[in-house]
Amino acid sequence: MTTTEAYLQTWTEARTRFTNLLKDLIEEDLIKKLENTKNSAGFLIRHIGDVELLFAKNVFGGAAIKVQAKTVIAQHDTGEWTNLQELWNISNML
Repeated sequence: MTTTEAYLQTWTEARTRFTNLLKDLIEEDLIKKLENTKNSAGFLIRHIGDVELLFAKNVFGGAAIKVQAKTVIAQHDTGEWTNLQELWNISNML
């Protein structure tokens, strides 16, 4: 197995676990935060999607992938990540 194949296998397993968790969310879950933290579940979901897209673009050579890493740009939870369908669409871009 090549290094790229190993990365792809590991990445695919992580994405599958992550997207399987999203199936059970409801929109009201997106504003929830762990105690003593600043970032909501919606922000974290969007951030994971942003980072995965950047990873795919840079590691796997996805030149056609357009990434607008809003969470990276904002650097904090602005409260805008509350639309479950939009987050689901971002998470399924790959």
